[in-house]
Amino acid sequence: MVELESDYSKEELISRRDEYTSAARFAGSDETLDLIFVSKRNGDMIKLIRKSNSVHEPYAAVFRGKISGEGGRSCIKGIFTKSVLDYIFTALIIALAFVVRFYAESRGASLYTANVILAAAIIIGILLLFNYRGTKRRYTDFMCRITGRENELFRTRGETKEAERKEKEENNTAKR
Repeated sequence: MVELESDYSKEELISRRDEYTSAARFAGSDETLDLIFVSKRNGDMIKLIRKSNSVHEPYAAVFRGKISGEGGRSCIKGIFTKSVLDYIFTALIIALAFVVRFYAESRGASLYTANVILAAAIIIGILLLFNYRGTKRRYTDFMCRITGRENELFRTRGETKEAERKEKEENNTAKR
């Protein structure tokens, strides 16, 4: 679960999210080639997808979350998933691999090829449904622009070491 805090009130955060994900912000982009953030909101519930505006991207990451807040502070809490159709399609492919395996077994054929097909279908299905760190980083960077806070989530090791080194240098210069 990802939690991004903000110093804005809940209403301000909702209006900033609406502003940052409006179609006018991406005006002039090529609808078939440029990847933009498309967002839907139903009350406090939000859904954010980075895709081409005119087509459905199969296996694109989807951030599903909720904007909550009390007083002058608010936060966006949510998880990264895939589209429901992506889960259904992957389940159908894996089910087809099981059918091929059971058909080969019923005919008394060698199960080596059927087992390899089944294993490959399961591994590829899991990899397609997995959200990678770089993808999560792009989404959280975009949402941190909305919340107005720095993003420290999903950093690479090199970026973490670089930030620690800069922090140590700043502490050393402050002590002098």
